[in-house]
Amino acid sequence: MFFKNYYKPGPGVDKNAPPKKGLALYIDLLTIDFWGFVGLNMLYVIFCIPIITIGGATLAYTELCCKLIRKEPVLTLTDFLISFKENFKKGIFLSLILLLVLFDLFIIYTNAIAYLDKGLGSQEIAFWAIISIFSIILTSLLAYLMPMMSNLDLNFLFQLKNAFILMIVGGFRTIVVSAFNIALFILTVIYFPLSGIVFFILGFYILIFTNCFFTWPLIEKYVVLQEE
Repeated sequence: MFFKNYYKPGPGVDKNAPPKKGLALYIDLLTIDFWGFVGLNMLYVIFCIPIITIGGATLAYTELCCKLIRKEPVLTLTDFLISFKENFKKGIFLSLILLLVLFDLFIIYTNAIAYLDKGLGSQEIAFWAIISIFSIILTSLLAYLMPMMSNLDLNFLFQLKNAFILMIVGGFRTIVVSAFNIALFILTVIYFPLSGIVFFILGFYILIFTNCFFTWPLIEKYVVLQEE
């Protein structure tokens, strides 16, 4: 069931069918190799246990999700291991960034809960505005940065600059992906340890794929095509 290739040709596909868009396309791409990526999700969690390998494993997983979105053939296990090896060095740097972001979001969340217990005054409203903007910037930058780091061989500062620009250009896409990431983070904290089980089975796949689904088209349009 796990780690199969679902990109073999078969009957029942209408060549003249209109291309899917929006939610239909999202569900179609998400489920095309669902069980393969569920198996990969559990392998990803195991690869992240040493902590220092979190970045490399995340970049490898991100690269495979981008391949799904580009409708390229994916051999989940083989491609993941190859990508992990190729991205291991820059993944160490990304591990530090991810840990810092998670720590910042956790501090923001715990402080927000403390303010809620006291009621919302003018200072609390200002506090909420600041942490909301900060959280959106953090999650949005990562959402655009990781697909570029995993798929493109470009200077990190150049990628960071592009991530910031795309975050602004993205508009609605940026808001959606940021809201999704923040909501998922809050739900994970609230429902832990049950959420930990969900993430071990398929949570990271949903998270990474959704980020790539919203951000990769812009990266492809404004970065990849411009570099060719």
